[in-house]
Amino acid sequence: MQRPKPPRFEQFREMLLSVIRDKVNKEVGPATPWLEVGDERTRGEILQAFKRRLESEYGTELVVEPHLLHLDRPVESVAIQLHHVFNTVYLIERINDKIRERQKYRY
Repeated sequence: MQRPKPPRFEQFREMLLSVIRDKVNKEVGPATPWLEVGDERTRGEILQAFKRRLESEYGTELVVEPHLLHLDRPVESVAIQLHHVFNTVYLIERINDKIRERQKYRY
């Protein structure tokens, strides 16, 4: 299985901002405080929508840690943390893909 290349950080951040803007229907930028984006429920819905979008487009699970709901940082910081986790999982999945591919030819 050939996975699409993961998004660069700038693309990733813009994807997150797009999901946020769709959900809260107001202008939000990288410097916007995350806790001002919406209430806890809204932020949770944003993270879940973003997770679904990434998994659909890249075939890689985004692990959303619960502490992100209450992170008192700008949206940019949330994007950085999510991007790091996504890239880590992406790399692990690529390694697993290669292992599975090699195992096909052993038997």
